[in-house]
Amino acid sequence: MRTLTKAPRLRRWSSSLAVGTAMLGTFAFCADAEARRPRQQEQRRGGQWGVMLGGSACIPGKAKCTRDSVSEGGVTVDGQTRPSFGLGTELGYRFNRFVFLGASYNFGLFDTSYEVTGASNYRRAYQNSIYALVRPILPVWRFDFGLGLGPGFSRQTFVLENSDKDYSQGFSFKIEPTIDIFITRRIFLGAKLDLLLNGHGKTCRQRGNTTSCNDTESRDLAPVHQMIFGLHIGGTFL
Repeated sequence: MRTLTKAPRLRRWSSSLAVGTAMLGTFAFCADAEARRPRQQEQRRGGQWGVMLGGSACIPGKAKCTRDSVSEGGVTVDGQTRPSFGLGTELGYRFNRFVFLGASYNFGLFDTSYEVTGASNYRRAYQNSIYALVRPILPVWRFDFGLGLGPGFSRQTFVLENSDKDYSQGFSFKIEPTIDIFITRRIFLGAKLDLLLNGHGKTCRQRGNTTSCNDTESRDLAPVHQMIFGLHIGGTFL
C-alpha cells in the first residue's frame, strides 16, 4: 500500500516540478526579450510647450525690497516686499536636441507687507513680462539641462488701497536655468528658475486721472527685479 501511494505522489511532484520549470523558463525568456528590446528615444524635436507653477520673490533693483521707516515728502514707509505666487508659460520650436527657440510669458505676485504713514497703504503688487527666448540645451540620457536667455518687456504695478498705482515698465532681460527629465517619449517634468532683470527707467505714480513719471525715489517700491521658480512640465508635439 505504501508503494502504491508513493508512486502517484511522486508523479504529481514530478509534474508540478516540470510545470514550474517550464514557467520559470518562459518568464526568463520574456524578461531577456524585454531587456533586449531597444528603448524608444525621447522626441526632442518639433513644437514644444511648457508651464511653470511655483513662487516668486523680489530682487533689489533701482528700488529696494525692504524699507526701514524711510521718510520722504511727508510719507513714511516701513516693511518689505515678500515672496508670493508666480507662473510662466512658453511655446516655440525645438530645432534639434540642443536648441529651443520661442516666446515666453511670466506673471508674478508680490506680497506687499508695509505700513505707510501719510498716504494710502499698498494692497497688492504684480509683474507681467513677455520675452523672446533662445535656450541652448545639453541632453544627457533622459535629462535636459538648459539655460534660456532673451530680451523682452515687463510692467510692474503696485496698487494702493484707494486704487491709485505706482508702476514702472520697459526693457527686461530673462535668464532661466532649467533641469527636466522626460518621463514619457514626449512629456518632461522638472524644475525651472526665471531671473527677470528689469531695466526700467522711471517710476510712475497714477493718482486719480493724473500720472507723473520721475526718477526713482527712496520710498518707491518699483522698479525691482523678480525671481520666479517652481515645477516645470511640458512636452513636444508635431
